[in-house]
Amino acid sequence: MTNDTAQVHGANRLLTTPFTIGSLTIPNRTVMTPVGTNLADPDGTPGKRLTAYWMERARGGCGLLVSEIIRVNEVHGAGLPRQLALTRDEHVAPLREAIEQIHSTGTKFLAQLHHPGSEGIPPLCADGVTVSPSGVVVRTTKAPTRELTTDEVEGLVGDFIQAARRAKEAGADGVEIHGAHGYLVCQFLSPYTNRRTDRYGGDFDGRMRFVTEIIEGIRKVCGPDFPISVRISASEMMETIGEPGVGITVEEGARIARRLEEVGVDLISVSTGTYETGTTIIEPINTPRNWRDPIIRAVRDAVSIPVMGTSITRMPSQAEQMLQDGLVDLVAMGRSWLADPQWGVKAIEGRDDQIVRCMGCMACFQALGSGPIICALNPRCGHESEFPPLPARDLEGRSALVVGGGPSGCEAAEQLALRGADVVLTEATDRIGGQVRPGCNPPGKEPMSWVIDNYEQRLRRAGVEVRLGTVMTADAVRGFGADVVVVATGAVPFRPALPGMNLPQVVEAIDVLRGDAEVGRRVVVVGSGMTGLETAELLHQRGHEVIGVYEMADTIAPGAFRQNVESVASHLRAAKIPLQTGHKLLEVTPDQAIFGTAQERVEVPCDTVVTAIGMRPNAALGQELATEGVEAVPVGDATGVARVAEAVASGFRAGRTAAVHA
Repeated sequence: MTNDTAQVHGANRLLTTPFTIGSLTIPNRTVMTPVGTNLADPDGTPGKRLTAYWMERARGGCGLLVSEIIRVNEVHGAGLPRQLALTRDEHVAPLREAIEQIHSTGTKFLAQLHHPGSEGIPPLCADGVTVSPSGVVVRTTKAPTRELTTDEVEGLVGDFIQAARRAKEAGADGVEIHGAHGYLVCQFLSPYTNRRTDRYGGDFDGRMRFVTEIIEGIRKVCGPDFPISVRISASEMMETIGEPGVGITVEEGARIARRLEEVGVDLISVSTGTYETGTTIIEPINTPRNWRDPIIRAVRDAVSIPVMGTSITRMPSQAEQMLQDGLVDLVAMGRSWLADPQWGVKAIEGRDDQIVRCMGCMACFQALGSGPIICALNPRCGHESEFPPLPARDLEGRSALVVGGGPSGCEAAEQLALRGADVVLTEATDRIGGQVRPGCNPPGKEPMSWVIDNYEQRLRRAGVEVRLGTVMTADAVRGFGADVVVVATGAVPFRPALPGMNLPQVVEAIDVLRGDAEVGRRVVVVGSGMTGLETAELLHQRGHEVIGVYEMADTIAPGAFRQNVESVASHLRAAKIPLQTGHKLLEVTPDQAIFGTAQERVEVPCDTVVTAIGMRPNAALGQELATEGVEAVPVGDATGVARVAEAVASGFRAGRTAAVHA
């Protein structure tokens, strides 16, 4: 991007203008790229929940909505337990009903056709084994896989073509072939995963044959005016795992794009990565925005057909600059639409400051391992059919008191105000934000500050009175006399009762992040959760000698999302900071931390011991109120320590459902 950001606003933006692909005119340049949701009905149809999720984004100004991954094969083609499917003609009518609703808003719709290949889920495969071009096992999932026979490959070509036919019959405006992220089509394109010796492998032409036959077949069945997009990993980014030059490089990606244009594709959607280089597909919070621009540019310069691409686009000015620079024709975003389904409308109307910006916390993708999609900042994400955008105003003339200004308290306060209550939010410190405030300070975590900025604005718009520097006791709460009381008092650090823990050189990680702790030159960090890892990185950046991060468990950051962990742990390893597992803290002396392992006692000389052992609920106020018979609704960490996603969801549900005291 250029240094001169596109400071045009609202309807004057290129972002708001229509764009035509063949016979398809898209009302504006915004695209919601596919994001797996697990919201489809078990039979592969959209159902109420997925349709409501789509409609929220369509009404929110999305110009082109690309469906989530759609299954084309029932035997070994499942990518999610509850996934859309176009494997049978019976799938057409339910999808048509959803698309007609989307079209009623003016939004256009592409159906994304997908097969996971060896990145599939073995229990969802008929024989418990995934399939792939050459039987190459994915090193991250280690799922068993076998090589497809030539006849099976030909059958899969037909599966994609028939799925495209059904998509057209359902009223889709076109299809997108998912050829990125290490899925089956990408596996055929990549020299790393395609080692076949038949006509579907070997040289570049052989590797291109699978997708070429799919495209040519779709053209024959669906006609020349039916748009076809292909999403590609323009680089598999193998250099990020120490294997430069392996697989699809940027040069190979540009070559693939040129061939796709020659074959007759209408649109290239540029992405990167595979499951083995996963942080280059879905980037963690500490990834620089627009990092993918040079890769998109390589594709842009290689073709003359329209190009769209994702590059951690969070604000309209960013999107506008990508368009003004000629980098893309359409701005593709996924998670930005999860955080704020009204992103498009706000951009068109020039209400940029009201956009809820995705901070990249990865809660959405972590959730897919166990259920439907969520968004840490949008508690209605995945629940659009359950909760309307605005609640009923059933608390008119009532008062509400929210104690605590962390995310859960802020969310509860806003929802109570939207229900018509006169809301006062008290916060003991000088600014709202709770644990998010220190969480902004580690390297790359600046996007967390957006959460605080956004809540400050939303509380003002909702008419919530915020009282900073106000400590509430049980007597003060009782004296306030609110009709609804919400307790969002957060959490406090847990410190084990071990010898030496009260020494002055033992400090809490949260205090280090706040800037409230004095830290010596040589530092030991105890606890390898995200807080411990991020604190270690911050201290190293500030010039301290971080002797090591010590973890009692057998793995670093047990329970944390691996992509988030790796995004920080890789930096620590690069700085040669040891990550020691199986080390239980036994004692702290004035000049060392003492650990026990399964084999020995380990004495580590240091000046400061930083503990990041965990947090415990700050539940004292809630318990005292309960003892005195004062009804109060606890939310967030006050009920059990959790992430921002759970805190916001807790506050939202309390704010939507809290009843007036009897």
